[in-house]
This record gives sequence, structure tokens and C-alpha cells, in this order.
Amino acid sequence: MTAYKYLINGAEVKNIISPEWSDDLKNYANTFSFSTDSTYEIGSMFQIITEDGEIVLKGIITDFEQNELNIFQYSGFDCGFYINQNEIIEQFKKIKISDAITKLCQNYEIPVGTIPEMTSTVTEIFKDKTLSEVFNQLIEYAKSKGCIKDIYSTCAKGKFEILSYETIEDLTGYVGIFSMQSQKTISSPSIKVSMQDLKNRVIIADSSDKKLTRITVSDSESISKYGLLQDVETLDTTKANNLSKIASNKLTELNKLSKSISMTMLGDYRMHKGVIMPIECDEFGFKGNFLITSSKHTIDGQKELVSVAVEMYEE
Repeated sequence: MTAYKYLINGAEVKNIISPEWSDDLKNYANTFSFSTDSTYEIGSMFQIITEDGEIVLKGIITDFEQNELNIFQYSGFDCGFYINQNEIIEQFKKIKISDAITKLCQNYEIPVGTIPEMTSTVTEIFKDKTLSEVFNQLIEYAKSKGCIKDIYSTCAKGKFEILSYETIEDLTGYVGIFSMQSQKTISSPSIKVSMQDLKNRVIIADSSDKKLTRITVSDSESISKYGLLQDVETLDTTKANNLSKIASNKLTELNKLSKSISMTMLGDYRMHKGVIMPIECDEFGFKGNFLITSSKHTIDGQKELVSVAVEMYEE
């Protein structure tokens, strides 16, 4: 197990009980919780770091509970909390998407780390929306323009970053579980296959055109097999062009069964959202590269466990 240090307001704390932390691709904010016999103020800075000083999680304590004598429970979030909570009113005119995201972070005092160059521009007024909703919209603009793909957002290290998926082949749990098939390192995985999110016809309409010009792409074989399942999206072509390409890409993305796997294994702090795990496990019938969509790390005595949800990753 990796040895961790726990810091509150910069000072190391030895009496941390049952620390946990988790992430999810659908949420900007990573969460943490722990108990201790000491009291701390709401708003205190909490950090988990490795013995080598690498930041695993950096955030603030937002909640406090006490259910037993002299045991205090704390929980909180990284700076993604402010992305989720702040409602904004902002106007942009022909600004690069990457610059717009950086400017929004600066305006709301959110530290910024790695942000890829997104040269497409945006002209829009954002109001009555949270920062997270605006970030989602800007990132979707950039994807539709082909500026970025296979990325995820994280604030785990105390700053907002947009990073590329990363394949890690030497994860601790990976070696123990999938090579040795040891029941000491894995609990039986849960595998779910579903067609609920499948779409085999995509219509992209131009919302800036009074005639509502549209492009339709479909897969007749999939329709014959699963029935017609249609997705309709409207785009303003003053902000997104090449509707045919957008429609084809969307059909490729949506026209497949979803296959998700959840499992618990020996932990490795590098197992987090956005990491691609090579898995070869004949016993449970899955093989290939799997993207971690969420993770939850728990320290139980001298053992670190991580529960992950993964899905098949295809480039």
C-alpha cells in the first residue's frame, strides 16, 4: 500500500481515521471524508499526499458531523466545488474557448493548471448558469470543432485542469488481480450491458437557419436489430460547422451497447477517472482497454481498497 500523509492547513495530522476520496467523470468536484478526534474549522485546507510529496487530493472541508463522543467527521471537495456552486453572468465576444475557460477560472479565483489550446472562438452571453454548465457547453463547442477529444476535467491537485486520457499498465491492483486471479485482491465484478443509451439514427439541425436545415445519418442494420432509436440535436452553424461530420461522429459515439463493469481491488492512488486500464480476464469474460469512469478509495487499517467503474475504451 502506498503510504500517505494527511495535511490540514499545511500541518501533518497523524490521527486521521477512515479516510476516503472519490471522483467521477460526470462531476468536476472530487470528494473526500475522514474522521478524527480533533476539531477543525469549516473552510480548512485538507490534502492527501504521497511520501514523495505528490498531491493525490487537495480541497477544503465543507461539512462537519459529530455522532459519538470525541469523534468528529469531516467531508469536503476539491476546488471543483466552486465550479459546481457559482452561478455566473458573463459575456464573451470572439474569444478562444481555452481563453474563455481560463478567464472564467480567474474571475472566480479558481487556480488553473493544464488547459489544452482550443482555438475556436465563442461569442455568447452566459447567464443564469453555473460555471460547470458553462464549462460543459464550451467543451462541447471545442469537441464539435475538432479541437479536443478523449479528455477529462479534474481539480484533484487543487487547480482546474483538462487532461488527456492516460493508459497506465503497471497499476498495483492490475498486477495482482488480472495476472494472479487472487480473490484477496478483487471482489467479484458486476457487469452490466444495456441498450438504453443506444441511438442508431442521428439528426443534426441548424438552429440559425429559418428553414431548419438538417442532416440525418443512420445505421439500418442496428435499426433492424434494436428498433429505431433517434437522437436529435440543434447546433448554431455560426459556432459549429460541418454538420455531416458532426452527425457521423455522434452516430459512431452513440450507436453501441453500453458495457460497464464495477469491481473492488487493492488500491493504487493512480486509479482515478480518465485512466485507461488494460484488462485481460478470461474468468469474467472481458479483455481490452477500459476507461475508469469513477473511483472511490478507502483506507482500511493498513490496506487501501479502490472501487472502480470502468467501460470499454475504443479509440
